[in-house]
Amino acid sequence: MDPSPTLPPQPPATPPSGELQALLHGLRHTMLFRQTAAERPDLDALRRLAGDSADRLEIDALELLYLPPQAIDQARSLLPRAAELLAQAQQRGAPHAEAAAWRAIYWLQLQLKLFAAALHSIAMAIRVYEQVGEHELVFALMASRCTLLYSAEMVTELREAARQLLQQADRLDPIQHHQILNCAASAAYFLAMELEQDGGSEAQSAPLWQECVALHRQALAMAEKLDLPLQSSVSRMNLAIVSATRGDLALCEPLLAKLALGVTAQLPGAEQWIAHCRLLMRCHQGDPTEVWPELLALQETLNEPAMALPGLREAHLRAIERFGLRWGHVDAALQASRLQLQLRCQQTRDLGQALGETVQEVMEHPRLLFENEALSRQGDALQHSLLERNAELQRALRKLEAEAEVRQAAEQALQRTHDDLERQVQARSAELERAMRQLMAQERQLALSRMVAGMAHEMNTPLDTARMAASAIQESSRELRQRLAESGLKRAQLEQLDAVLAQGLALMQRALDRVTQLRQRFASVTQNAAQEPAQRFDAVELIEAMARGWHALLHQRSVRLQLDLPGQAELMGHPDALRQVLQQLLENSLQHGLSGRSDGVLTLALRDEGVSWLLGWADNGCGIPAQHLPRVFEPFFTTQLGRSGTGLGLSSVHSLVVDLMGGELQLHSEPGRGTSLQIRLAKPGLAVKASRQTSTSGSAR
Repeated sequence: MDPSPTLPPQPPATPPSGELQALLHGLRHTMLFRQTAAERPDLDALRRLAGDSADRLEIDALELLYLPPQAIDQARSLLPRAAELLAQAQQRGAPHAEAAAWRAIYWLQLQLKLFAAALHSIAMAIRVYEQVGEHELVFALMASRCTLLYSAEMVTELREAARQLLQQADRLDPIQHHQILNCAASAAYFLAMELEQDGGSEAQSAPLWQECVALHRQALAMAEKLDLPLQSSVSRMNLAIVSATRGDLALCEPLLAKLALGVTAQLPGAEQWIAHCRLLMRCHQGDPTEVWPELLALQETLNEPAMALPGLREAHLRAIERFGLRWGHVDAALQASRLQLQLRCQQTRDLGQALGETVQEVMEHPRLLFENEALSRQGDALQHSLLERNAELQRALRKLEAEAEVRQAAEQALQRTHDDLERQVQARSAELERAMRQLMAQERQLALSRMVAGMAHEMNTPLDTARMAASAIQESSRELRQRLAESGLKRAQLEQLDAVLAQGLALMQRALDRVTQLRQRFASVTQNAAQEPAQRFDAVELIEAMARGWHALLHQRSVRLQLDLPGQAELMGHPDALRQVLQQLLENSLQHGLSGRSDGVLTLALRDEGVSWLLGWADNGCGIPAQHLPRVFEPFFTTQLGRSGTGLGLSSVHSLVVDLMGGELQLHSEPGRGTSLQIRLAKPGLAVKASRQTSTSGSAR
């Protein structure tokens, strides 16, 4: 998303000293993301040299980068300060201070796991540094972005970014180089796992596994050559996990032996990862009856609240699913698949909540409070100035009675006062306009974040369900072929396999139906006029046909439909689009407004407004709370995310009516008093026959 416009850079009032610029240059090029508070330079001394210049803003912003990792509460409280420094830097036209503020915001957002916002912030920092020619800083931030892409699980983008950086490895320091190698290897690992879970063959995933092992070996060799014990242990652990997953026992066992003697105390969850790898090795070569209970026992240990290792837990659940299907423990394998889906859903919900609530509450509210306080101070000063001017005018008016010269002087003073106030009003209006543009830009960013979170949540759940069902069907099919080949298939076993196949097919069909429905709904949000040519059609005939089709559904829900239609209503437009609008309005009223009611009434009216037709839709349902009304037409806005609502209904209606049909749309609602929606469509100017009214319970006639 494009940033808010900034003021052009202005030269400082007094040239900064060469000493200060040299210190600032070193501070900018320090890899602050690895610094600790004990290692940072004397920033107070730098502030004394900087005074009140723009360099002071840059120093204050860079100091925020010393936040200790995982200090969530402190990061949340420092975000408003970072946003304030950004606004001041943009107003003063100080690009280095602006870039430092973007770096601070990115670092704080990363601690809060606001990955989408953090990607935007680091991109803005890179853009500003490019504009001022700080190419070394641009490269350092691009390397840091790989960690963010890994945390956000954007593995495809991570693989490409790491590949580009490794092509310029001579510009990376050893710690950076080792980190980028690990990121690239992890991207290949996750892509290989996803390919196999999607039904890919071993031959298809083999290049990715080879790439993963080669990169980890390269990272290990570099760490050992440079005598970096912690990085060496990280590479050995990663290689052991990959080899244990693939069943490469010859590679895995020596790595685990060195890890047991090496530096593992600094690696979170090292003991549990080693236990997981050893169990995988036994699964590949041991007796299932002996290893299976130990697999389940380790799962119970990882489920304990104190064991905060989500990556290990997910990997272990994949192992239980894999070997459970292989050894005939189908129920346990399905349970492991469901737990994996729950983990993914929880991650999506956490991300949605962080994007929808934390950013808005943490950044916007304190910023608005700060701006309101500043405006209040300006208002007090203006009021005080007006009181002084009024006193002067009173004195001038008293002198007018004595002499004309005093009257003339007072008029001149009044004119000067008027001119000053006019300039103040214009300046104030400009400030308010800039603030409004910034708020609109931030609101668009938040709406995009909510839409991404909602779409990811709604699509991932049915797709993961279909993937799990396909895996179960594949394993059952393999078992059936094996038993047929052994000529030992019994009827009970055949019935059991048939039940598993039927259950998996039904689960897959429901998941795919859900994905198809979401795709169709999402496509309706972006519909354009090229998808359906404009044509003449009778809106009354279309509405009555749809009402007849609704009869069974309305009767089942005990809902009464009232129609108030003219004899004929010619429109020049898109009949399919109007059908979609009416269907979405019906579904929205039944699902939200009239849910749980036995006396529901829907009203559909079409009225001639001269140059246009006014289509009205209303229900007597529960209504919409006032705080939700400004957002009802946003894509994926719903109060039932993850349960029954996708948040695309009214958004699709708005897109079809306004963007495709060129109409106008207004919505009115009060809690407990129902909801009404009016659609105004242009008419081709044909005559309208005598009107007729109908009322039906579950039918149009």
